[in-house]
Amino acid sequence: MMTYLKIALLALCAVLMIGTPSHAVTFEVGSDVALPGATVELPVSVALEASDEVAAIQFDVLVDSAALVADSVRIGPASEAAGKTMTVTPQPDGTVRVLLIGFNQNLYADGVVAFSDVAVSAEATTGSYLITLANVLLSDAFGNPVGSQVIPGALDIDGGEGEGEGEGEGE
Repeated sequence: MMTYLKIALLALCAVLMIGTPSHAVTFEVGSDVALPGATVELPVSVALEASDEVAAIQFDVLVDSAALVADSVRIGPASEAAGKTMTVTPQPDGTVRVLLIGFNQNLYADGVVAFSDVAVSAEATTGSYLITLANVLLSDAFGNPVGSQVIPGALDIDGGEGEGEGEGEGE
């Protein structure tokens, strides 16, 4: 019995020493399904807790360049509501860097901060392709960093086999 008590006390001490993870803003890319040769619009959203204060955002859109191209990025309603402007800069590695800032201290609210158009190569093979964000930097109204958690999206490429046939047709 004493052994169980010692283990429980050691576990409690470990939890107290490590602490609980701090909250981070959730940054998420939407998911969709597309055919080869199509272009889809994927939302990039932010979810905040009441204590979160985000006034500026930077991120890179990463796609599998063998099948996809981050074609363009447009400003979203959450960025417009916060009075931000967007700068989009293609990077040498095929990613696209997005900067959402304003000459103001307006804070973001939950919502879509940008839309990323992703073009699917006509030669893309059927499968699921990861869409993620890298180099994510968030700051408050004074330029202090704000932690974030990124949730990637996926673009499922459908080869289009069987198109036009319903159940039992073609027999």
